Amino acid sequence: MGLNPNGRNWGSLVNWDDLGKFYAGFIVAWTVILYAGVAFLIVNRNLAFIKIRNQPLAVAAVSFLHVYLVKIFLAYTTNGHFLCSAEFWIMSIYLPFGIALFQANLAQLRSISDQQRDLVYTKHGSFDGQSSLSAAQRVRYRWSSLSGIQKSYVYVGTGMTVQLIITAALYATTPTLQGDWSSYGDVSHAKGQALCRKSPEWIPSAFWQLAWSWLYGPYLLFRVRNIHDVHYWRLQVIYSVISGLPGAPLWLAALYSTAFKPVNRRWVPPMWLAPGIVVMQFTTIFFPIYEIIKSRLQLRQTLAILESWEDRRGIRQSSNHADSSRASSDQPSITSSQQRELYTMASLERALADNPNPLLKFAATRDFTAENILFLMQVQRWKETYASALRANNTLSESAKSQLFHSAVDIYMSRVNDKTTDFPINIESRVRQDLDTIFGPAVPTGRLDPDEDMSYYEAESWIKSPKTTSTFHMDNSAHSGASVETLTAIQVLMSFPVENHESIFPPHPGVAPLGESRAKMRAGFDEHVFDAAQRSIKYLVLTNTWQKFVKEQQPSIDIRIAD
Repeated sequence: MGLNPNGRNWGSLVNWDDLGKFYAGFIVAWTVILYAGVAFLIVNRNLAFIKIRNQPLAVAAVSFLHVYLVKIFLAYTTNGHFLCSAEFWIMSIYLPFGIALFQANLAQLRSISDQQRDLVYTKHGSFDGQSSLSAAQRVRYRWSSLSGIQKSYVYVGTGMTVQLIITAALYATTPTLQGDWSSYGDVSHAKGQALCRKSPEWIPSAFWQLAWSWLYGPYLLFRVRNIHDVHYWRLQVIYSVISGLPGAPLWLAALYSTAFKPVNRRWVPPMWLAPGIVVMQFTTIFFPIYEIIKSRLQLRQTLAILESWEDRRGIRQSSNHADSSRASSDQPSITSSQQRELYTMASLERALADNPNPLLKFAATRDFTAENILFLMQVQRWKETYASALRANNTLSESAKSQLFHSAVDIYMSRVNDKTTDFPINIESRVRQDLDTIFGPAVPTGRLDPDEDMSYYEAESWIKSPKTTSTFHMDNSAHSGASVETLTAIQVLMSFPVENHESIFPPHPGVAPLGESRAKMRAGFDEHVFDAAQRSIKYLVLTNTWQKFVKEQQPSIDIRIAD
């Protein structure tokens, strides 16, 4: 292996030896791979689990870090032929800004988790007396109403501003950073370059790395310790924090300790930060890509299971009589047909109708898609109310139709309109435009305070220990005398305990009362107004959240059927 015996010696020639070529080749290859991944994410940016990660912020963080990574990987090859002042700005701006944006992106995990849980809590009461508050009180009120991620953005933005001011001040007041090395005495250009990079003005640039690795990182790990999402987000936090721990201490040690001098000839001091940065970039870009690929594979598997189940359903039905004659003597077994049945649309609809709490809990705490389940529940309840009113009088009175319109606007504001909800459902643009046309004019102007956002379903049964529980089966009359052994897989799945209370759909605070001009119903408002959106979200839930939920519950289902 051909190596420059002097290594990085700040000489007049670049190090284009085998090691220099390796460093250059690696960073070129990694750049191509990394931004190919970025392009793949941009193409798939409309996927729900990609949207919640705030990919523009993630790509910005990765790009800032990559500028610094390119510089340090080429430090050996360039052999000091890179201006100290330029390196100072890269080290002081691109590295801390990249870490700051990366922190903000990771902080979304906790914020999204909290907001999803809030979707299934009913927040009682809101404060409407802001006009009577002083300016300071209004500022405090607005600050307390910000979500966790919004507060994180404020903290990070403030830190970035402070860092920029400090960097500019240090550069303006430090002649050595501007190329004046007279304070070092009569030194050569190479010696001046080396001494410039050891000046104390570089220490603030390491502050963000130290703060991230040893202060904020462990704090974030503690905050997300109880989050067990299915998007590998928590795993990303763990890998990023652990990989970043050794970097800054080793960089400072290599910079100021003579014991590292032999190592520094081949592995320049900033390179100790490189492994942590590469891991940050890898987890930020390729964990979501892995989820996209896995999601597509699972979708194909689910569709294959559904097709197979439909093909065999006729055979299974024709053999039901023979199977029932053997049931009294044979032990129950977990059949593949029972497993296939769990993945069908009918099973999902039964879950939503009989006991949606387990699915809602999974969607809110693991998949972060509670808005889809809540939307389906709301639309189902709204349609039942519409049908009930229609059956009672054959035709809808103006009063009943007005109330139904108010309720429909309520659903639109809390689940569809991205201006009035933090988690709008992910439907086709054409379907959204149709709903916008019908309900958009009825939406009050302005954005609601987060504190006033109210849920449509109380799910305290999985938050607090229920005082009384009851078991819901899909058909109580049919199975009133059945033992556990006779239940099918879907019946077992739907027999999770749930608190015995009436579900509540309180009105969205921004929808009532509507003004006369806003309350005017548009053409196209009828009992089918939500059909297209409902079909779209049902299919989305069936092929994503539902199949994840079923797979997670499969061991418990198998055990309960076999017992």
